[in-house]
Amino acid sequence: MKITDAGHCYIAEGLDGGEPQRIRFVKREGDNFPFNDGSYGGTNCQEILRILIDRCEFLYKQKPCAETECIIANLRSALLLFELRAARRHDRQLELVSTDQLMSDTCKICGHIGCHHENEAL
Repeated sequence: MKITDAGHCYIAEGLDGGEPQRIRFVKREGDNFPFNDGSYGGTNCQEILRILIDRCEFLYKQKPCAETECIIANLRSALLLFELRAARRHDRQLELVSTDQLMSDTCKICGHIGCHHENEAL
């Protein structure tokens, strides 16, 4: 892993002859984003966790094991904490019946689940 913009841009090394992969997180400027110089679009940690959960669920189907079950549970816990943190920071409640809802479609504006943007005109 190489850091190209601390906290925002990374290069993940490719395996088996694969090309390195660029991972870019959203970068915003303003009072809520100290130390950021410049801004650009990108993903968020939750989306990366959703990718990892899906990947691990696929691996589990290939070859089930207790370790992978635990990995999936911990990734889901991390995703839940990120979404709860986002809800608190945006002064809203996140109500879930199941952690399966964490894998649902996310808002195209903010990247979170359970936000209020779906009620706003785009």
